[in-house]
Amino acid sequence: MRANLLIGSALAVTCAVALWSCGSTTATAPSGTTTPATPSTPATTSIAIVGSSGNTAFSPDVVTASVGDMLVWKNNTTVLHHIVLDDGSVVGDIQPGASSSPLALKAASGNFHCTIHSTMIGSINVTAPPAAPPCTTPGYC
Repeated sequence: MRANLLIGSALAVTCAVALWSCGSTTATAPSGTTTPATPSTPATTSIAIVGSSGNTAFSPDVVTASVGDMLVWKNNTTVLHHIVLDDGSVVGDIQPGASSSPLALKAASGNFHCTIHSTMIGSINVTAPPAAPPCTTPGYC
């Protein structure tokens, strides 16, 4: 009877450890490195709308970002701006002191401009997103 109790207890502990390890939020790669099990979030790039002596511009006026990154424009001037990307994406009106909603960068994006102020033009150097690492765990690829 005592042997059955010990075997049952050992089995319960083994099951509990197995269930606990299945609920882990990290995964161990075969090389022994630990990587987060959650997907990565895209980077966010802020573009300021600035003004000086009646002239307005973007800062930076050349942005480097990857496809899928989020872009946000912040209006630091006292006048309304309406931002549009050359790929047809519309950021929209940005009131003084306000920020735009985040916009995901598409592969075709290149330049952006203010439709109200024709001299306000910026550009985006689009880089490809990093390649996903190869799957090295047999049975999970």
